[in-house]
Amino acid sequence: MFEAFQELDYRRFWTTQFVSNIGSWMQTVAQGWLIYRLTDSPFLLGFVGFASSIPSFFLMLPGGVVADHFDRRRVVSASQWAQALSALFLAVAIKTGQISVWQIILASLVVGVAISFSAPAWQAMVVDLLEDRSRLPNAVAMNSLQFQLSRALGPLLAGLTLSAWGSFWCFLFNAISFLPLIFVLGRVTRRQHPREQTGKMWTLLAEAFRYVRTDRVVLLALGIVAAASLFGYPYLTIMPMVARVLYANDDARGLGILMAGVGGGALMGSAALSISTPAPRRMMPLILTCVATFGVALGAVAFLRQHAAVIVLLAVCGASMVVGVALCNTSIQQRVPYVLRGRVLSMYTFAFYAFLPFGSLFAGIVAEHRGLATAMVAMSGGLVAAATLAAAVISAGRAAPDR
Repeated sequence: MFEAFQELDYRRFWTTQFVSNIGSWMQTVAQGWLIYRLTDSPFLLGFVGFASSIPSFFLMLPGGVVADHFDRRRVVSASQWAQALSALFLAVAIKTGQISVWQIILASLVVGVAISFSAPAWQAMVVDLLEDRSRLPNAVAMNSLQFQLSRALGPLLAGLTLSAWGSFWCFLFNAISFLPLIFVLGRVTRRQHPREQTGKMWTLLAEAFRYVRTDRVVLLALGIVAAASLFGYPYLTIMPMVARVLYANDDARGLGILMAGVGGGALMGSAALSISTPAPRRMMPLILTCVATFGVALGAVAFLRQHAAVIVLLAVCGASMVVGVALCNTSIQQRVPYVLRGRVLSMYTFAFYAFLPFGSLFAGIVAEHRGLATAMVAMSGGLVAAATLAAAVISAGRAAPDR
């Protein structure tokens, strides 16, 4: 239980990443609230989510090559600087009264480019933080726990901060929150041995694609993550609309409460994984159960107006979402060869990030023209259909559980 914390480098990285993620979640909530206040447009709410994620569609896979051939610590550190300066830029614009939705879109694009390179490096770097690599499954689960702790605390703090002092302080705290992580990244032990680049980028990527094509478990896990990204995660983008419907004029506090409900459920799910990771043969059935549960709970939210019931269902969404995706990550991390780690994990981060902009854009457009309930039902149907299709593929023998 929590055995990865016995590693000093991992413990330092985990702690500072936790602080940074709290800041990022505070800005995410404040940014959605600010955009909706500035424009009152569900489409622009979805478009900003599109802008922050679309760079991943073009840059995430090359980012995997970078992660295999350059010092991952420096790649992640450079990304943190870019995100910190972006948050500071928006904080200054808010403070001076010059903020506009186009500035937010520009800053979101910068953050999207930074994450495109840091996400594969960060995923691949987890094993480099460990002296004892047998602790990798627990380290992956602990990463998920840290992320979900920040998801629970960040939105709650954002809601309180928005109500008491305004959005400026959310953006400023996020800018400052990157600094401890940057400090630690410069001091962790270097265990990575980057490969010399022996071919063109597309040749190196093709090597990783050939591996994935031969490992059906990895291929199926990547497909499930893509479906969760396309149909599941974009519901967070339109959460300000849910808050407006349920809490009317007190939507800033309501948004914090709803997001804390999501985070609380996700926290419980990731804590359960940190205590006990299921055996490989049980991972895929549990993943599919989580995806289907996520879809059913999300669809139910569309038809309820009781605050307590919606918060409970959002907690179910958060728990099922994080357990399903974290188990996909664990399965891939355990199977991928070290020499291909950055490139294969860039496919995982690509599956997660590259489909987000299209899901966010789709959710925003449907919510704008057909209403919030229709958008949430459409996302729900996509998740249930994806789980059903994956189960059919497994039962037909075209993809096998962990071998």
